[in-house]
Amino acid sequence: MDPAAYEVVHELEESHWHFVARRRILSRLFDELIGGSDRPRILDVGCGTGGTMGLLEQYGDVTGIDISPKAMKYCREQGRPRLCLADGAQLPFAENTFDLVTALDLLEHLEDESTGLVEMRRVLKEDGLLVAVVPAYMFLWSDFDRFAGHYRRYAREDLKHRVQAAGLQVAKLSYFNTLLFPVVWGVRTAKNLMGARRSSGSDLDMTGKGLNGLLARIFSLESGLIARGSLPFGVSLLCVATKGSARRESDEP
Repeated sequence: MDPAAYEVVHELEESHWHFVARRRILSRLFDELIGGSDRPRILDVGCGTGGTMGLLEQYGDVTGIDISPKAMKYCREQGRPRLCLADGAQLPFAENTFDLVTALDLLEHLEDESTGLVEMRRVLKEDGLLVAVVPAYMFLWSDFDRFAGHYRRYAREDLKHRVQAAGLQVAKLSYFNTLLFPVVWGVRTAKNLMGARRSSGSDLDMTGKGLNGLLARIFSLESGLIARGSLPFGVSLLCVATKGSARRESDEP
């Protein structure tokens, strides 16, 4: 990942509509998955600049891991107490350590995501959960994917196969950012057809305050659907998997 990308995310993750709405959606999901449980041990793989760690800390004791010293610097500045500079494909933890492992926009950054998934399974407790978020559809590939250090985007069946190949059982699989999908698809298609070279942060350029809030509200409307059901397409893809037997198959038709 380009070091400049961490600066872009750090600057925008507290206010940009994408990050604001995604945290709302994840919060509703975590309420359903672990809300009310004793404080679980959580590992946030690819924690980046720490924005989502603040959400996860509401649910348990969180350790953040990232390969970037710049990301660790931003996390320390936020007062995050448990941080580890390491590769997501080589987790420096013992087997059966964590109740929940999150990989939120992480797998696409790993050249060999299969090794990373096996490692995440290894450090999970026997009935532990993995929650992964990845970008969807290679036809949405853009200059920003290259800038962000992505190796790929995913389709539903592809992600399901890779998670299962690592020995994990898929409990939930759903696209999201569905309501805004036509807008994202249209903008990216137009720019790709025109061959426009975008500035490094343009996919996350802040809109005006009013439009930014409107987009956050529209995206956030999906929170209940994601927590209790699934969506057929979207800009991103969510997977919940367990080291033990699958808890539910609500994503299946």
